[in-house]
Amino acid sequence: MQVGDGLLLRVRVPAGVLPADHARRIAELGSRYGNGLIDLSQRGNLQLRGIAADGLEPVTEALRGIEYVSGDAASEAVRNVLCSPTAGLDRTAPMDVQGVARTLDARLAVDTALHRLPPKFGWLVCGGGIGHLADSSTDVRFDAVDGERFRVSLGGTLATAAALGLCRAEDVADVASALGRAFLELRTELPEPPRRMAGLVAAIGTDEIGKRLSRLISPLPPGERIKVRGTHLMDVFGDAEPPHPNLLPRGEKESRVGEAPSFLTTAFPFGRLTTATLAALASACAEIRITPWRALILVAPSKDAEAVAHTHGAILSHSDRRLKLTACSGAGGCDVGTTDTHATALAIAERAGPLLDPVRMVHVSGCAKGCAHPAIADVTLTARDGVYDVALNAKPGDASPYTGLSPADAVARVADLLTEESTGA
Repeated sequence: MQVGDGLLLRVRVPAGVLPADHARRIAELGSRYGNGLIDLSQRGNLQLRGIAADGLEPVTEALRGIEYVSGDAASEAVRNVLCSPTAGLDRTAPMDVQGVARTLDARLAVDTALHRLPPKFGWLVCGGGIGHLADSSTDVRFDAVDGERFRVSLGGTLATAAALGLCRAEDVADVASALGRAFLELRTELPEPPRRMAGLVAAIGTDEIGKRLSRLISPLPPGERIKVRGTHLMDVFGDAEPPHPNLLPRGEKESRVGEAPSFLTTAFPFGRLTTATLAALASACAEIRITPWRALILVAPSKDAEAVAHTHGAILSHSDRRLKLTACSGAGGCDVGTTDTHATALAIAERAGPLLDPVRMVHVSGCAKGCAHPAIADVTLTARDGVYDVALNAKPGDASPYTGLSPADAVARVADLLTEESTGA
């Protein structure tokens, strides 16, 4: 995809598990063919930035050689599978879902009937525990309820998706395939075909989708298709509080006395790191897990992993206020960006300081699209023509009482608003 600083190349990492040697190879490719910048996406992917037009083919072939790119564009586009990043590392999770996620990823790549799905159509496989994907919204969810079964739900987060029933772990790929086919068939029967599963659910409900699904998949054993509508989520899944980089535990909490930490969580402002940083982190652990929370999990970290991460600008403290800021690429990284969104966000973190502690999110958006966070934030700055509009409890582009502010004035306005909120003025 062409963006402001060149081509953006998305690298889909099956199950979010990136062996250290592969991470070093990807870092090398990003440095050789790109501008040395990598973004962590909310879908658990790596994005290599600034790829030159003549570098696209060699970097793509190199990635295909280590099995991170499918054989064709159609199969590549549908491999949108998000997996619990702590799968296999977390003793509290009902199930290690890495194998299920990999099987689903492979099925999507070869199932040509599904290659007609819209490009952003997504799948989620969640094993629960500390890496719970409760707050990640997607088209089809598979949430583990125990060591053998998943709850299947459609179009949303854990709390908002429409429950369809249960399936066994070994049936996930088949159920996903049937759901994809059902979506493609049913959407064409509507006057305005929806592009996402939530739209189809809103138009016809889950009963019709379930009926079509039953025609497309072989019958499951008695009792497996148990409806869970009306069951309280807390009873089925336990705590559904969505995880965030500042809620993921440090590796020490997962270790016994005298043992080395099993993993170390490292976050990055705005999900942006350099290829040099990725290479250095890969040299300090056995593998890297990609998360949807602007963070990487270093598995089996070396004794100096924390020092290495700190040297390369990683966030290691859950109380770091930069975690409260979200920003898109802005000027230089996007064709429509007219402000340095990252600089503005960092200035807010420095200026506002402890005023940010009770805030969930401050969003600095380079335009009204809100690519980094299209939903409501506590404070939202929307850029246009080099200035910002500032609003409380708003989405990018919403009406604002403070308009046309220079970046410096916008930073000051946010600090003043947070002061007023904290004092009740």
